Amino acid sequence: MMEEKLPKGWRSKSLQNVLSFVIGGDWGKDPNDISEEDYVQVAVIRGSEIKNWRKDKGSTASIRVIKQNSLEKRNLIEGDILIEISGGGPDQPVGRVILIDEDTLSQNSNLPKIGTNFLRLLRANQKLINAPFLNYYLTFFYLSGKVIEYQGGSNNLRNLKYKEFEKIQIPHPPLTEQHRIVAKLDVLFGHLDSLREKLDRIPALLKNFRQQVLTQAVTGELTKEWREEEKIENKNGPIPIPESWSFRQLKELSISLKYGSSSKSLNLGDVPVLRMGNIQEGEIDWSDLKYSSDQIEIGKYKLTAGDLLFNRTNSPELVGKTAIFRGDREAVFAGYLIQVKPKDSINSEFLNFVLNSNYAKKWCWEVKTDGVSQSNINAKKLGDFIVPFPSLDEQLEIVSKVNSLFEISKRIESQYHSLKTKIDQLPQAILAKAFLGELVSQEVKEYVVEKIEGLMAAEGEEGYGIE
Repeated sequence: MMEEKLPKGWRSKSLQNVLSFVIGGDWGKDPNDISEEDYVQVAVIRGSEIKNWRKDKGSTASIRVIKQNSLEKRNLIEGDILIEISGGGPDQPVGRVILIDEDTLSQNSNLPKIGTNFLRLLRANQKLINAPFLNYYLTFFYLSGKVIEYQGGSNNLRNLKYKEFEKIQIPHPPLTEQHRIVAKLDVLFGHLDSLREKLDRIPALLKNFRQQVLTQAVTGELTKEWREEEKIENKNGPIPIPESWSFRQLKELSISLKYGSSSKSLNLGDVPVLRMGNIQEGEIDWSDLKYSSDQIEIGKYKLTAGDLLFNRTNSPELVGKTAIFRGDREAVFAGYLIQVKPKDSINSEFLNFVLNSNYAKKWCWEVKTDGVSQSNINAKKLGDFIVPFPSLDEQLEIVSKVNSLFEISKRIESQYHSLKTKIDQLPQAILAKAFLGELVSQEVKEYVVEKIEGLMAAEGEEGYGIE
């Protein structure tokens, strides 16, 4: 930041000139590999801790051992800053910073803390600069994108050109103003943290809402009024259902249950080959596609609108996920999927809701066959799955109600993503105001206006519209 762009009374100093001590980190060794007395156990803060730093404060730091003389130079104290000098990638430059505070030092309080060798310790000269102020500025510098000018290395491993980086200019207001700016930023970022915490709960709430909708759908609760308060009874089945419903095995309701193609897919070709990664939240995700140009395979495994795709092999948590094929475009399906072709007696969307409900997920967990890293549910087991079966008219009513409720959840989810994007952009905007000298001056101005108008009110005077 050039002197002429700084607020009145501010100066600038190079990063190098506001630091009293700089040293690289130490990854140390595994505690189980070392028995020498001159090694001590420490908590090593890594680059992976940075992402959730404001929440976790290094609680996930790795327990390692380092030599005593290394610890004496690298032992972290309150006010130290760690800067990432190696790591990152195409979408994440190095140069992220974290501030060591009292909360950090209280994590694993019996262990001293150091930074790993991918981080560098920066200790501020407290006579010149407030450490949290410096940390906020380095955060702003990173968020602004200017840090990219100081990157080296490959796409997969970036390095910070520290000798060049330490020459960057740091805005340097008087210490008293630095303290006021930090106090204001702490309050604002505290509000942001609180808002983010509330926002972060929304995806889980929406997921639970959708599952509750599906549970009510497959048990008849969702269409209870449509049936005029019909009594719900168990019918000796796996879940309670209305009297007018029945239970049917999936194989009774399906024309066929068919495994997909085992042929190798290609990056380019005539027709997309849908794989297990293309099944997301009950729908087909058309990104990350593979293709086939084998006309025999295409003819044999071609999908038609209304087919369901059941993921027969996946991790224990994901095996059994299902999506409906709506015929958006021509496609075939791969071998880890089973094509379920419903009969006319069951609506494919209703069946898709059933197979994505918690009832079906629980069944998948109970019947899956576990391998080393994957689980499997074969077509025979899938055919034995018990489907709660209302009339076709009620199936259509259920589909209509579920789609309406899901549409509401989609709108909320869209609003959530929009708000999250705006909130993610706020830190840079707030910090920009702070380092233009606008944050505190506005605060003082508002304080003065409030006090003057308060005094006038006490005297029975009208406000003068102070701007």
